[in-house]
Amino acid sequence: MTSKDKEIVADYMGYLTHPMGSWYDAPVYFAAGTAGNINFDLNDAGLVVAEMQKRGELYIFLTWIDNNLPYKEWSNFIAWIFNPDNFFSAFVEWRKGK
Repeated sequence: MTSKDKEIVADYMGYLTHPMGSWYDAPVYFAAGTAGNINFDLNDAGLVVAEMQKRGELYIFLTWIDNNLPYKEWSNFIAWIFNPDNFFSAFVEWRKGK
């Protein structure tokens, strides 16, 4: 993921930039009230899914993937979307189109 991609996810989730993020090559994101950094891995993808559910956007996102991305066959959809690289790439493209 690019820094811009991470920024899109962080904006959607309301993540904060670590105060010492300027010491790194790219910003370090964290969720308010947590001690851990956001790694943009499968655990963090689950948090994004929970946020989409809360906003009522999960079905819209999954439909967008079905109509726009080459995950090959429906039987492979779950395996494809459970890859964090695929999930976040799809999420960022979906958000860019909104």
